[in-house]
Amino acid sequence: MRRSLLARLLAMFALGGVLVVALLVLGGSVLRDADRRLEDAVFRQIRPLAAIHRLQARSNDLRTMELEFPHTHDFFALVQHLARMEQEIQALDRELGPYLEFLSIERPEDARRLDEHWTRYRADLEEIIRLARSMEIDAAEEISHVRSRNAHRAISTVLRDLVTVTEQAADEAYRQAQSEQARQARLFLVLAFGGLLALTAVLLLFARSLAARIRKLRNAATVLAAGEGRQPIDIAGDDEIADLGVAFNAMQDKVVAREDQLRAAQEELESRVAARTQALAAANARLWLLSQAVEQSPVGVLIATIERRVEYVNPAYVRVTGRPAESLLSSELATAGEGGNGPDAEVDAALRTALTSGQPWDGERRSRRPDGSAYWEHLRLATVRDQQGKPAHLLLMREDISERKEQEERVAFQAYYDSLTGLPNRSLALDRLQQAMGHAQRERTKCAVLFIDLDNFKQINDTLGHDAGDQLLCQAADRLRAVVRAEDTVARLGGDEFLVVLGGLPSAKDAEAAAAKIARAFTPLFAIDGREFSASPSIGLSLFPDDGEEAAVLLRNADLAMYEAKEAGRNTYRFFNQKIHDESVARLEMERLLRGALERGEFSLHYQPLVTAADGRLVGAEALLRWHHPALGHVPPDRFIPVAEQSGLITGIGAWVLDEACAQAARWRAACGGEFVIAVNVSPRQFAGADLVATVRECIETYAVPPQQLEIEVTEGLLIRNPSEVREAMQALSGLGAALSLDDFGTGYSSLSYLRAFPFHTVKIDRSFIRDLSEDAEDRALVVAAISMARALGLCVIAEGVETAAQRDFLAAHEADVLQGYHVGRPLPAEAFERMWIAARPEGEEGPAAGGSLQDRAKPRLPERLD
Repeated sequence: MRRSLLARLLAMFALGGVLVVALLVLGGSVLRDADRRLEDAVFRQIRPLAAIHRLQARSNDLRTMELEFPHTHDFFALVQHLARMEQEIQALDRELGPYLEFLSIERPEDARRLDEHWTRYRADLEEIIRLARSMEIDAAEEISHVRSRNAHRAISTVLRDLVTVTEQAADEAYRQAQSEQARQARLFLVLAFGGLLALTAVLLLFARSLAARIRKLRNAATVLAAGEGRQPIDIAGDDEIADLGVAFNAMQDKVVAREDQLRAAQEELESRVAARTQALAAANARLWLLSQAVEQSPVGVLIATIERRVEYVNPAYVRVTGRPAESLLSSELATAGEGGNGPDAEVDAALRTALTSGQPWDGERRSRRPDGSAYWEHLRLATVRDQQGKPAHLLLMREDISERKEQEERVAFQAYYDSLTGLPNRSLALDRLQQAMGHAQRERTKCAVLFIDLDNFKQINDTLGHDAGDQLLCQAADRLRAVVRAEDTVARLGGDEFLVVLGGLPSAKDAEAAAAKIARAFTPLFAIDGREFSASPSIGLSLFPDDGEEAAVLLRNADLAMYEAKEAGRNTYRFFNQKIHDESVARLEMERLLRGALERGEFSLHYQPLVTAADGRLVGAEALLRWHHPALGHVPPDRFIPVAEQSGLITGIGAWVLDEACAQAARWRAACGGEFVIAVNVSPRQFAGADLVATVRECIETYAVPPQQLEIEVTEGLLIRNPSEVREAMQALSGLGAALSLDDFGTGYSSLSYLRAFPFHTVKIDRSFIRDLSEDAEDRALVVAAISMARALGLCVIAEGVETAAQRDFLAAHEADVLQGYHVGRPLPAEAFERMWIAARPEGEEGPAAGGSLQDRAKPRLPERLD
């Protein structure tokens, strides 16, 4: 029976396929069984081990909480701490129950020991909690250090033993499962190798027989092609290769006969070609030049017949369109001229009509190549006429103008968008605002402008660098875009200032809801360079047409409202109102008048006495800034000092105050011979500058003022602004010998940590606590506590705002060191203060109480300050 070559090949492949499938099925079954055994062995051991680790973690957490509660001095914090301990005891009890049931089956003796130790430890903890709630802290602490420690140690020992035993059992089970898995894998590899070896041998024998017969046929064909001899070939067999040998012999005979015919025809053709070649030589030179010009042209060129059949495309056309020349040459003009799903539908339709009709056309459009890449192109369609002036061909030229368009778009983007965040810039934002105002006017709705400033941006930017600041701005932009509507506008005005334009609002409540939503969006921390930071927004809102009918006015009013939000504590929002506008105008006028006031000599210093609480001795004075304007008259400090602080003028004014106060102290020392402490307030702006320490040093050296007699007063709010830089500056001032005083103590962020972390010598209790001493028991308790705390830390205590004899007597009775206030003495010019000083001086004394700082004279036997 005749068997074809195809049948033989199919039989061989079928045999190999059956063998491979059998090996795969067998191997899969073996490996799945081994994996299942290994998984079961590991799971049986891991679960109890995980339970033991959880019990260890909970018992250690409970022990940590037990050791921490004696250090919790706040009563409410102690109550919360004890509640958490009870919750942790209950959680450990719940988790221990199931594990003891499991352990009693496997290791009953360990289960009994663990249960006994836990019962004893729980009883100790409950006793500790009971004693702590009764405020018997010492008794509770004694149980914690002795009884409960032993119980916890016993529990930890049992759990460690169980961990060791369980880990050993897990290791043994895992090794046995791995050994079984390796044995089954080796068995599978042996079977697979044997099967593949047998299949390879069969295939090699079959391939060798087939290759020998084909080789004989190839050799005969090589000889025929070389013309070296024409001998018939004999290939044994009854398949297709044998039939191919017979056909080859017949072909060989026909080839010989046709070679003779071709040789005669070739001789005749060569004579004709020689004559034709000479005639075409001149024409070829011109055609070659024209062809090279078109081939090398940077503009894509396509030539089609008048019937719109494509005949030629140059390489530039292929490069521009991204389509192979073969596909273009086999297509119609309308198809070859398409760009592929461009976004300009009208332009595409016009071009398609021109390509179909063959009419001239010129235009630009956006196109897309087959690979999906988009580009801009310039197309020109023209008619090529023959010698009689009749249309003969159509010429389509395409030029890639993407680079030019990108440059135009880049210039347009830079003109209207922020390069960092991709948000609209001020110019585009104002245009969008004009559109929103027009829409609101037509629809009789409202339009809102939200002016947003990041509160902590400068600190992050200065501390971590501009790259971190840029990351913060980009993340802030993303959050703003995420919380507004698609039709709203989010823009960056510059720096850390953003603008949001909300159009089509029914009422002001909608704008307020949007502002609250933006504030909530800034609640999550910002992740920058692997660290997390907080940056809250201060938001000012103005409404159209309520707060203005011009874009510039709305923007200005929103800016004013934003500053109102900052003054309200930041991380909030404020609507513009007329009061804000009036205050802004007044603030600008105040700032204008302040500029040059120092040069015009409008500032002066008044001095308020500082006396000892015990006997009323004069020990110093606080220098207080006063401003007398020719037109305004006397301007209260609480009106002009915030403006000077905000505008930065306080830096120069503060330096003048330091210089003038030290100069006056030197004059008094020379005139009266006494030692006298001068207290000077220093603003946060001065601390932010780099020359404060140098200014203080220069004043001390210039006027020979003993440094301990110059007291620098700072407010509590300063301590939370760049505490490391503030601490460094304060340590430098302390190193000069100057005394440091914490002013307005109790009104801000009062904390023991500040008093311990910064080198203070004095604390001044704020006048708000002194004012109601006679009526308010709570204020009395706070003042007594502040005095006691300061004395414990070795600090001098000044009570300011003393206005009655009752207040004086109370403070003296509770050992305040120094008093200041209208009852002691009002602020006076230097000459009046000096007359008061001399008049109040006992006969025989040259000046106020001798000594160094206030601390030295008010508390000569004060214990050392705690660091």
